[in-house]
Amino acid sequence: MATNEADQILAEAERRWLSDDTEAARAGFERARAMYREQGDTQGESNALTLLGDLEMRLHRHEQAREAFVEARTLIASGREQGDQGGLLARLGELAHIQGNNAEARQFYLSAREHFRAGGDLSGEAHVLKRLGHIERADGHEDQALDLYVAAVGLYRRAGDGLGEARALRGLAQVERALGHPERAHRHLDESIGLYRQAGDMLGEASAQSALGQLLRGMNQPAETRQAFELARSLYARAGHVRGEADLCQELAKLEAHDDPAKARRHLEAALRLYTKLGDAAQIERAEKELRGLGG
Repeated sequence: MATNEADQILAEAERRWLSDDTEAARAGFERARAMYREQGDTQGESNALTLLGDLEMRLHRHEQAREAFVEARTLIASGREQGDQGGLLARLGELAHIQGNNAEARQFYLSAREHFRAGGDLSGEAHVLKRLGHIERADGHEDQALDLYVAAVGLYRRAGDGLGEARALRGLAQVERALGHPERAHRHLDESIGLYRQAGDMLGEASAQSALGQLLRGMNQPAETRQAFELARSLYARAGHVRGEADLCQELAKLEAHDDPAKARRHLEAALRLYTKLGDAAQIERAEKELRGLGG
């Protein structure tokens, strides 16, 4: 079947979002939603509302996101697509967690899990377990979080979902570090990095390399810390992720400040240029202050 105009508008709105034109993306999602409604296409309308909710959540417009997700779920409530229901319940759970309502978030996630299970969606179920692990970790319940992450890793592995497994392994590494098991955390991060690399996910690999650098710094391994941070900075730069690159320049400056102030200065100057490009006044002020602190 030929792609109709609403589908084209929806696809263009997604492209606008990726290029950071959020106003055009929002307008496109709303226009596509209206067109699907005129056509009586409830699935299309629900998809447009879901994307609109995702956008609003990323922009911290939480009430607008909730309205979009609830309306999208209402549209498909009578359908049999368990995965769609599960996905929307998981989004509502994430939103509740962001807003600090962990009890509500747990309920949404548990409901989502039932839908994913009913639909035989192993990756969906793993995603919910991982999210529940995030809640338990944030609440300081590391043992419960550990069990949830281990279960999520197993389900992602059974599903052949390498990226999902990589993300769950990162969470598992953070818990192992909190429990005082740095070597286990190191092993999980190495696995995560390998999976991100295999999938070609440069940003995921950069984030995992950064987490490895933080772990190695705590293990008092400066040379290995430097290598991990340099790799992370390089990956962020190659991916065009300006903030990630800037943050890693600052981490490298901290690492070099005592033994090589000249190198630390070069890293801070690079961070300052990048934060200036972003127009981040708070980080510009912080970088300038740290540069003054180096003297010379």
